[in-house]
Amino acid sequence: MTNPTKKKIGIVVSGASGSVLALESLKLLRQLAETDPTLQIHAILTDGGRQTASLELESHEQALLESLPDHLHDDRDLTASIASGSNPLDALLIVPCSVRSLSAVAHSQTDRLSIRAADVMLKERRTLVLAVRESPLHLGHLQAMQMVTQMGGIIAPPLPAYYLKPQSITELARQNAARLLSLCGLPVDDLMQRWRPETPSQS
Repeated sequence: MTNPTKKKIGIVVSGASGSVLALESLKLLRQLAETDPTLQIHAILTDGGRQTASLELESHEQALLESLPDHLHDDRDLTASIASGSNPLDALLIVPCSVRSLSAVAHSQTDRLSIRAADVMLKERRTLVLAVRESPLHLGHLQAMQMVTQMGGIIAPPLPAYYLKPQSITELARQNAARLLSLCGLPVDDLMQRWRPETPSQS
């Protein structure tokens, strides 16, 4: 009996603020992988991502960024499997996504594995989600977002769902992470809360 085809999901951790978003995304992916043996997790920690994580996360949380993925790739390794269109990921999420990474994707500056992998997703017409972390935005940022959108990528800033009344940053990040993974086509209904307004009273 042959093994089932693996579904490969990638996470890129760039240098933007929001390392907890990457951590919660990887935790949820690992949780999904525990019940789905076909799910394979790939990750790339950029140099900026590591530096920001060292400022925002505890040491044991930083270690999780490297231990949770099945495959941790060096951002300088352009020979990695996910750099080729013949062996692409099924979906790639850049979380958090810096403006530098956004701009590099928009202009196909593929001198790093993280950007090359994103470029592969676009050219192979596969799911690419960019959780852009920047505010306020100037015209250059907006134009880069437009370019990526026109090429088939999804721009998904990790905005808080205030109506859920989150009690902690981790809870807020987990909800955002679940929403981002849902855009990657993953079954997260049991891992996130959805908007369910009360039925208006009849007058």
